[in-house]
Amino acid sequence: MHGAGQVNVDDRRPPMGAVEESLLRQGLRYALGLRLIVVALSSTASLLLTEAPRQGVTVAVVAGLNGWNLWYARELLRGTRTAGWIVADIAVMCAVCLTQLWTVRSDPRGGGTWVLIAMVITVVTYAWQMPWPALAAGTSAIIAAHYAGAMIADPGGWLVSEAVVAWTAAEVALSWALYRFVRRSARTADRTIERGQEMRRTAAVATARRADEREYLAALHDTASVTLLMIGNGVLTEREAWLAEQARRDLREIGRSDAGHHGELDLIGLLREVAAQTPLRVSWRTPESLALPAVDAVSLSRGVREALTNVVRHAGVDHAEISVRRDAAGVTVDIADEGAGFDPGLVAPDRHGVTRSLRERMARRGGEARIVSSPGGGTTVTLRCPLSEPEVPGDEGLIAAGFQRGLRWAVVLVSLAILVLLDLPHLLTGREAYTQLGAQFAAWAGLLGTTLVAAVATWRDRPVKRWPLLAVVLVCSVVATATVRPEYRLGPAHWSEGDAGWQVVLILLDSRVAVLAAVLGAQYLLTFAQAAADGQAALSVAGVVNATWLVLAFQLAVGMIAAVLRGLAVSSAQVVRAAEQLRTSEEVARQLHRDRERRYADLATTAVPLLEGLADGKLDPAEQAVREECAAEAARMRRLLTEYSTVPDPLVSELRACIERAERRGTPVSFAEYGTRPELPPRALRRLTEPAVEALATARGKVRLTIAGTGDAVTVSVIARCAPPPEVPDGDGVRRSTVLDGDRWWIQSVWREAP
Repeated sequence: MHGAGQVNVDDRRPPMGAVEESLLRQGLRYALGLRLIVVALSSTASLLLTEAPRQGVTVAVVAGLNGWNLWYARELLRGTRTAGWIVADIAVMCAVCLTQLWTVRSDPRGGGTWVLIAMVITVVTYAWQMPWPALAAGTSAIIAAHYAGAMIADPGGWLVSEAVVAWTAAEVALSWALYRFVRRSARTADRTIERGQEMRRTAAVATARRADEREYLAALHDTASVTLLMIGNGVLTEREAWLAEQARRDLREIGRSDAGHHGELDLIGLLREVAAQTPLRVSWRTPESLALPAVDAVSLSRGVREALTNVVRHAGVDHAEISVRRDAAGVTVDIADEGAGFDPGLVAPDRHGVTRSLRERMARRGGEARIVSSPGGGTTVTLRCPLSEPEVPGDEGLIAAGFQRGLRWAVVLVSLAILVLLDLPHLLTGREAYTQLGAQFAAWAGLLGTTLVAAVATWRDRPVKRWPLLAVVLVCSVVATATVRPEYRLGPAHWSEGDAGWQVVLILLDSRVAVLAAVLGAQYLLTFAQAAADGQAALSVAGVVNATWLVLAFQLAVGMIAAVLRGLAVSSAQVVRAAEQLRTSEEVARQLHRDRERRYADLATTAVPLLEGLADGKLDPAEQAVREECAAEAARMRRLLTEYSTVPDPLVSELRACIERAERRGTPVSFAEYGTRPELPPRALRRLTEPAVEALATARGKVRLTIAGTGDAVTVSVIARCAPPPEVPDGDGVRRSTVLDGDRWWIQSVWREAP
């Protein structure tokens, strides 16, 4: 791992995920901390309980080793570790092992020495610090140095034992297996989370793009479309300063992206800016300022802009009132006027007017819009936006389950390896140490069965039945101790003395450390009490302390790992969630920017030149040609709204809206439809209706419009005295034909379903 876990681990592997990286970082801290504590306690206890051959040398070695461990841990945690630090640490531990001639005393009843404990805990924690080739080499060197130091200190004596080599190598292998199982679980969690993130990110981008498309179209409806429509309908016929400023604002709106709205904005400031862009006098009932998330503030301000625009267009008054109030659940904005009013119940559901567009806009933010109005009674528009964001589901459970499963399998492997490879040979070769060999095998079988039951529960992802299994473990421990001859108790033949604790760890792995420590302590106390009652034991008090500490520290360490992993699941999920939100927001911003560029390119040759001409005064809204072009472009813009609507028949809905606008200008329209029509793709719908939309927007005199369906084809034809239709190549399955008959154009567009 580079920077947070190991030295040059798995360079050929793909980059690590957040969970695996967090695991290795926390694992390194745990390993170094455990080594510091165990070495410090065991070496200090040895100085207090036993007398070394050279006490002064022993004190110096103990102080030097603990000082080095502290320095080594600090450097590794600072991220400055290199292969040189690992080599230096191995050399220091080898040197300590070679000093046993002066630092330990030969005592057959002494059990393990503090040097043995320091050596074992050092190589056991190497699994979190280096790749396996370095682990194997470093372990071999340190074990060899320990064996050589023991031979020098006690030639042919109890210190020179091949069992020490076997046990140390086994513990290192088990520690490596535990590390690999947990790391594999972290990697699996990363892959699972990554797949879920990708799905959520794809859905979030798609949702954001759809929402931005609708918001953009709604903004066009409220800004450029309104400006052009008012010119096209002859409402505006003068080159006024406010019209030029409005056109400039419309141009900015066309090129602006909501992806840039981050952090918080002052809603009141936005509303005052919107109100200043209208000729209305506005009364305010609002706080001085109100900070909201930017997307909510922008959404509300655009809703208010649309409501004020409709006051200007339809209410027949020059005054409106805006009130804003906030409560624990959200923000409410009211826009009220005392104008002409209308009957909302008479508005057609396919009309994209204030009743529908406002409701859709607020619904996209999880809010709502209400319109209360009556003919002659004025209109009140209420916009409501919630402030609480939905909680994003976390991955804590997934990460914790992965860690728990991996760690449990590792402990199952450790338990089976100890029972089969270490304890069973003692049973088979040490029969003279037992009063009842059958009881010993029964206790061994009971512990093996407990391990297998826990393994099956892990395989099936089911909880382990703790207390019945704990009862079996404690009974087996008592039976195994009771049938060991007193002089062999607490020695190598007493295999169950510490090894039964591994089943306790396996059963209580998901419990609190305090519970695990209490049950482990009870298991050891039962064993020591039986040994003390008979007054004999294979080890002295110091030997019992050393031997017990050597095994108990490893078992408690596993319980601490489980607790660390449970906390790590929460912190890793937070890191993963933050990274996911960042990547999602970046991807959304990229996609929305591209969408806005594409939309702007679509308008660059049509709406943009018109707005630029109005902004700089080059186009005169009083000219007939300008009015016709503005009317046609406004109709094209509004046609885009239909493509994203949910009306059952968008073709008829779109054309009826255009017919209604034409009739409001005084243009009579004769409309007919017949036949069965297939569903049209959006691009085909746009091409098919474009000639009719432009003809209706620029028509002078009566218009005849017909829609015909023939099962696999749709024909839209229009006859009108209108502006000449532009030359447009066929495409998207649509073919167009135009005929000029005197001063009237006959324009026909046909779409046929591909065979």
